Amino acid sequence: MKKVIAILSLVLFAGVTQATFGVSSLPIAVETQDELVKITTDELPEAVKQTLATADYKSWTVEEAYHNKTKDHYELKVKKEAETKTLKFAKDGKEIK
Repeated sequence: MKKVIAILSLVLFAGVTQATFGVSSLPIAVETQDELVKITTDELPEAVKQTLATADYKSWTVEEAYHNKTKDHYELKVKKEAETKTLKFAKDGKEIK
């Protein structure tokens, strides 16, 4: 009988130990998804439009424009002949690399 009680005590102790120490207290990284809102090129800030009119960007055609509300910048899908890419601009017109 003493052996049965000893075995049950060990099993219960092991179960309590696992339940107590099984919870992780490590911080969990949560990545927020950017909120992209499709806009027209007319809705771009004037500073971004002026940057697009410069020699560096003039040969590119804006296919799609988005306002990233989470980061408050603008993402443009642009095309030049067969090449396409995404450009990011701050509202002051500076490109974000």
